[in-house]
Amino acid sequence: MTAATSSHWLRVGATVAAGRLRPPVGSSRRRSVCGAARVLTGLGVRVEVHVPATAWPRTGTGPLLVSNTATALDPLALLTVVPGAALAGVPDRLAGVPVPTVPAISARVATQLRMGTPVSIRPEEGVWSGQGLGRFSPALLAAAVDTGAAVCPVAVRWRGAASPPPGGRSTMAAMRWLAASPGTVVEVHLLPALSSAGATPQELATTAEYAVAAALEAGLAAAEGPRPPRPSPAQGGAVNGAQGEGQRGPLTR
Repeated sequence: MTAATSSHWLRVGATVAAGRLRPPVGSSRRRSVCGAARVLTGLGVRVEVHVPATAWPRTGTGPLLVSNTATALDPLALLTVVPGAALAGVPDRLAGVPVPTVPAISARVATQLRMGTPVSIRPEEGVWSGQGLGRFSPALLAAAVDTGAAVCPVAVRWRGAASPPPGGRSTMAAMRWLAASPGTVVEVHLLPALSSAGATPQELATTAEYAVAAALEAGLAAAEGPRPPRPSPAQGGAVNGAQGEGQRGPLTR
C-alpha cells in the first residue's frame, strides 16, 4: 500500500467512524441519504446521474428500480439518486449508513410499491464478479405485474484509476478498491421506464436486462473505443415484449 493510499484509507475510516458517532439528524430518509452522501464523499467518489429523455411515469404506485450489481456499495449511490427508495435484500446498515430495506420477497416488495415507495432490486442470478452482467431473475418482477408498477431499469457503472472494481459482496473489498482509486466516478443511468401492463415477470426481466446491458456497453465503448456489435434482443431471444429466454451469449460490462 502506497503512502497516498494509506492516507486515503485513514480518511475513509475516519469518515465511517464519524458517521457512526455523529449520524445525520432528521427523518430516517434524510439520515440515509445524508449518510450515504457523506461516505461516498469521504471515499472520494463523485456520483454522475444520467436521466432519461422522458421522465419516469407516476402510476399511483412506487416504481420498481431494476439494476445491475457492480460493487457492494452500489446501494449508497442509489440512495443519493432516488431518495426514499427501499432496497431489497441488502443489510440494514452499509458502511455504517442506515439503509431502508425490504425483504427480497415478491409479496413484501409489492406491499411497498402499493404504498407509493420506490423499491430497488438487483436481480442478477448467481455469483457476480463485477466483470459481466448475469441474467436477471424474474422472481421479484412479479411484484410489478401484481401492482401495475412501472419497471425502471438502472445501469450502475464505476470508473476509476484502479480498474476493474472488485466483484463479490464484500463492502470492505469495495472500500479498499476505492481507497486505491481516488477520484472514482459512479455513473447511475436512469433508463426509460417499462410498462408492466400485460407483461409477464420473465418478459420484464429480460427487457430490463437488455436495457441495462446496452447502457453499460455504451459506457465501455465511450471509454475504450468501438467494440464488436452484440446481437440485438430480437436475435438473442428478447424483444420489446421479451420473447423466450436462454438464447444469448454472455453480456459484458
